[in-house]
Amino acid sequence: MTRGDKQQRRAPVDYVEGIGSFLLDVLGVWSFKMYNVFGQLVEVQACIVEGCTSEFLLGVDFMKAHEATMDFSKNEIRYAKDGRKVVIPFKTFDKCGKSRIAVVRTVERARLTKWAVTPMQVSVTAADGEKGIFIPNKNCSAVMLAMTVTEARDGKAWVPVIYANGGRVKLPPQKELGTWVPIDDDMKVLSLNGEMTRERLGEWIRDLSITSDEPLENEDEVDIRTKDAGGRALIMQLLRVYRNVSTNAGDCPPATALDVEHHIDTGNVAPIMLKRRRQTQTEDAIIDDNTEKMLKAGVIEEGNGDWGFPVVLVRKKD
Repeated sequence: MTRGDKQQRRAPVDYVEGIGSFLLDVLGVWSFKMYNVFGQLVEVQACIVEGCTSEFLLGVDFMKAHEATMDFSKNEIRYAKDGRKVVIPFKTFDKCGKSRIAVVRTVERARLTKWAVTPMQVSVTAADGEKGIFIPNKNCSAVMLAMTVTEARDGKAWVPVIYANGGRVKLPPQKELGTWVPIDDDMKVLSLNGEMTRERLGEWIRDLSITSDEPLENEDEVDIRTKDAGGRALIMQLLRVYRNVSTNAGDCPPATALDVEHHIDTGNVAPIMLKRRRQTQTEDAIIDDNTEKMLKAGVIEEGNGDWGFPVVLVRKKD
């Protein structure tokens, strides 16, 4: 109330009914200008009720004027202003009085450096000092996120973000990254059991193959972007185990050791009929030669049936 401006107009009601059917006087209408966790300006005109001067409710008139959407699955109010999306997070509780799961978004535009771990602030609907579990979405474009236990401060929390590709990438503000699960008093966060220590990882890699200690042919040319000697040794051991992945066995790129099959269920749908694309004999020879090379290298395999080729070629009738 001390941060708002009283409006010189009559309140729409003189009193409201509180808990226990007590009537509470309406002191007047105040105008407030606030900034949400994303730094966006939110203007509200609210009725101040006697005895409730520290908080107020957003009514139907606010939602109608802004054409706002209240999303209880993500715990946020969204509306558009001047071509930009405004998001107001809010907190909900279940029947037992426990906080519900809420969506997590980036607070501001973030620039990520390649091959590095970058701490980034995200929005959380939690009180100061409250701990929760950040669970990332399955698809977060080019970045990698991990489940993290973090603590909220001023509606924000820090989570680690990994960008493993080349160049730089920018994450836009208000990008949905995952969900926030509050940690209740009956939940206990367990510490690591020591199975992921560097020594245990080294033993696990050595158990994968007896070739983990045999040097690669071009080991001096391998570029491992880490200055930690122990980390470089573990990555080099792993590359030695899967040396066939990076070995060029012929005219085709190196094949992985993974047995991947991709099945497309076409049902009773007939193959697509397309006109034959006319091309020169030299182009036909190049296509046939590359196809033979890929078949011999195991990159592709021969398909049988009507759907063995993406389309069925037919001759044009004169």
